[in-house]
Amino acid sequence: MYVAQPGHIDHLKQVNAGRVYKLIDQLGPISRIDLSKESNLAPASITKITRELLDAHLIKETQVQEANSRGRPAIGLEVDNEGWQFLSLRLGRGYLTIALHSLGGEQIIEERQLIKEIEQDELLAKLLNEINVFFQKHSKILGRITSIAVSLPGLVISSQGLIIQMPHYNVKNLPLGPKIYESTGLPVFIGNDTRSWALAEKLFGNSKNIDNSILVSIHHGVGAGIIMNGEVLQGRTGNIGEMGHIKINKLGARCHCGNTGCLETVASAKAIRDQVKNLINNGHQTVLKDQTITIENICLAANQGDVLAKQVITELGHNLGEAIAIMVNLFNPEMILIGGEINLSKDILYPIIMDSIQNQVLPLYAKDTQLVESRFYTQATMPGAALVKQAMCDGSLLMKVIEG
Repeated sequence: MYVAQPGHIDHLKQVNAGRVYKLIDQLGPISRIDLSKESNLAPASITKITRELLDAHLIKETQVQEANSRGRPAIGLEVDNEGWQFLSLRLGRGYLTIALHSLGGEQIIEERQLIKEIEQDELLAKLLNEINVFFQKHSKILGRITSIAVSLPGLVISSQGLIIQMPHYNVKNLPLGPKIYESTGLPVFIGNDTRSWALAEKLFGNSKNIDNSILVSIHHGVGAGIIMNGEVLQGRTGNIGEMGHIKINKLGARCHCGNTGCLETVASAKAIRDQVKNLINNGHQTVLKDQTITIENICLAANQGDVLAKQVITELGHNLGEAIAIMVNLFNPEMILIGGEINLSKDILYPIIMDSIQNQVLPLYAKDTQLVESRFYTQATMPGAALVKQAMCDGSLLMKVIEG
């Protein structure tokens, strides 16, 4: 988040408040006594923190009938998202999605448009203008806006709100977080799209109760978001998980990164489409010959038994399986999530990937590894929602909201 860093005492207060808020969010309605036990904080500290949260209208009291109790219902606490909102943006390759969310993550309204601006200054001016226009256009439904979150492809240093570089756009060291903060006065969160997507699956999606997971995203490129012990791995430059640049074929095609034979040269959406087109041009028969070549059409043809389409999906499964097996050996996740339209052929794809995991991974690691479909592929602004949710639960945004 792009805001000033707190001092030591304030940081401790932030961490404790975040811990209490997170427990109320996860376990609520929950009594103050149980909060003290779960958080390992003294009852006096719980009283102080919950009073501040109540005064800020971030939590509310409700009656709870405890199990095995016939007496008066206890007073429990639960989160109060009423009226609290945030803005979440997804900047993709040539498009922008903006959505207004409630603080709980639910989407209220969403808009999408094409982005023609490529150069850094023009792109920044466009984004700032679109945020302003969105606020003006929907002023009647705006509540108390807590923050703005942006997820995008590229190298990002989240703590500085800095975009080092992005595909599609001519961007270098763009201080997007500080610029949006300067324009709006709101706390700003900037995150790499795949890493933020992995966090969204952890907080709201199909890996919600899983502490160690890897999201594999197959779209323009192939990336991975890695969750270890409930935390997103970030790395020295803010990014970890460039899975698309694992070398699969030493004699393979040249990748845009400069190397040859990267997974991305055979497993990205474009690579899959190009493979089908080349096979058709070489005389192979397929129902796809008279269709627009899209990932959706390739998957549907494969599902219907088309030999060429099934061959392409099968080969994709072997390539993905080899790279995923490496990731499992390295990180020992409980769950692998697959994100992208390619899930339309998961009945063909997943058994091949699982076969690679079983044959190439340490038996202890492979034993209980789950392979599942991601939940949020078509919900573009949920990765941004995850950044906001995380900041409420670690206390960094929570304290800003409490302080007004």
